[in-house]
Amino acid sequence: MLTVFQVCFFTGLGLIVLSFVLGSIMDASGFDGLDLDFEILSMDLFLPINPTLIMLFSTVFGGVGWLLLLSVPWVLLFVVLVAGAAAFLTCAFVHFLVIKPLKNAQNTSAPTLEELIGLRAKVTETIIAGGFGEIRYVIHGNSYSAPAKSTSGDEIKAGSEVAICWIKDHVYYVVAMETK
Repeated sequence: MLTVFQVCFFTGLGLIVLSFVLGSIMDASGFDGLDLDFEILSMDLFLPINPTLIMLFSTVFGGVGWLLLLSVPWVLLFVVLVAGAAAFLTCAFVHFLVIKPLKNAQNTSAPTLEELIGLRAKVTETIIAGGFGEIRYVIHGNSYSAPAKSTSGDEIKAGSEVAICWIKDHVYYVVAMETK
């Protein structure tokens, strides 16, 4: 049984190191794991089925089991249950205190297209007649710049205030707020 705990510990540790090394490849591919959070009778049922949590579970289970097996080798069932409980609780704490809040923060930072329509912006590079320019706008405390085109095809000078009318193919179509 000592070999099982050692394999779990070193496999989990190796996967964590490998995850840090190959993390950018996983981000580029968009693989984020399986998040299975079920709500049963108004209670969250937490299942640690996520690559990060699986690695953490394996490492904690193997490490705690290894240490307990060396301390109390005659109670194998106790060692397995305590190691499993410690690993599950560690995964639950990491999920609820780290992963879930970070995912929520990540999902709320980018504005939606609907939020941008009607938003005031400032022209930072003159929008030439029939052509493009650049605008800068602020939403949720963040400043963004984007390519812009006049809805009427008229020139809009840098420093003018505009309103975003629609967005098509990443180009912001704007109308000048002040009349000449």
